[in-house]
Amino acid sequence: MSHSTASSTAGRRRAGKRIGCVGIVCAAAVTLGLSVDHGLQATAAFLRPASVRQATAAYRQEECIYHAIRSELPEGAAVYVDSPDWPVQQRLAELSTLWAVPQASPTTARWTISLVPRSSPVPGSTVPRHCYGLVLEVRRR
Repeated sequence: MSHSTASSTAGRRRAGKRIGCVGIVCAAAVTLGLSVDHGLQATAAFLRPASVRQATAAYRQEECIYHAIRSELPEGAAVYVDSPDWPVQQRLAELSTLWAVPQASPTTARWTISLVPRSSPVPGSTVPRHCYGLVLEVRRR
């Protein structure tokens, strides 16, 4: 192979590598730009007034349920969370953990707790169990 042919082949290789590198850099820049745009859109969605109101209402509801658990159950009580809805069951178990001791079985629990939908406060209740559409029901076993 002559010197000029070898030089031309090496030049094509270098040009190919440069084109490949430029392609990789461009793909990375586009990916980064799309990621930043998605992040800004997600942040804007979370900061909309309706989203903030919804998050605030959910926080207040959980705070109310937590306080209802503390006011209705003795500290350290063995409780069974009764709910066919797994997210509700998980939520109640988490909220009761710092005050009561959730049990895996109703046979080992002294108390059963559940959340039921209610549009008005429980009549005659001395504790604020009405929590923004939900009521904590507590039953002694």
